[in-house]
Amino acid sequence: MAITAGPANFGPLLFAGEWERGVATAAELGYDGVEVGVRDPAAPALQRLARAVRESGLTISGIATGQSYYNDGLSLTSPEASIRMQLLDRLKAAIDFAAPWRATLFIGGVRGRLEGAPADHIAQREYAVELVRACAEYAAPCGVPIAIEPINRYETNLINTVAEALEFIDEVGADNLVVLADTFHMNIEERSLPGALRQAGKRLGYVHLADSNRHAAGQGHIDFHALADVLREMGYTGYISAEILPLPNSRAAAELAIACFRSLQ
Repeated sequence: MAITAGPANFGPLLFAGEWERGVATAAELGYDGVEVGVRDPAAPALQRLARAVRESGLTISGIATGQSYYNDGLSLTSPEASIRMQLLDRLKAAIDFAAPWRATLFIGGVRGRLEGAPADHIAQREYAVELVRACAEYAAPCGVPIAIEPINRYETNLINTVAEALEFIDEVGADNLVVLADTFHMNIEERSLPGALRQAGKRLGYVHLADSNRHAAGQGHIDFHALADVLREMGYTGYISAEILPLPNSRAAAELAIACFRSLQ
């Protein structure tokens, strides 16, 4: 399940700013690990969180990077080179944090939006390609995969579907790039959720199960049993995580999510 070391301007996180309770609850409920939203990789709280995860017997499965954009306005597509370089340094530090866990680094909201006239979008997209390529090169010796997450059109206009994520990955041209499939976003953008998973194929590297309303899986209208059948058919062996709204509260959402996960086995 997705947690964070501090408060965040991003809603679908459990125990945001209460990472001690988040780690303890994940261990108590039988989760295998947590994915961690990272704003500043040098923050002392993040190091304490990592120690607590290790002591609990859990793992860190993924590193979400969107807070650099949602909290600080840093994005891959910024026209300002100084902002892009600041973000690249931060992403490299996040890769260093991920390395001992072989955790997957997410490129989701941190890419920002394409702004201005359509003619400006070409350069902005190229900025994103260049920075992701630099991250992938830095991450490769560490054994850290980089996951490109399609996000719905209401949040970004860059990479909304699995097909577009695959196109972006081909453009970057790095072997350690994978697709992060998030069912909440897929429910808005994809013609067929099972079809999109199959399209990702062997490049599917991480999965977020969140329902149509971004509540815990099983609280909306998505057929997760059908998706679980597809993942089994594909031979998917990666992590499945709950990046969900803390509703009705974080504890209850965590309980609902893992109950649904177990029903899919």
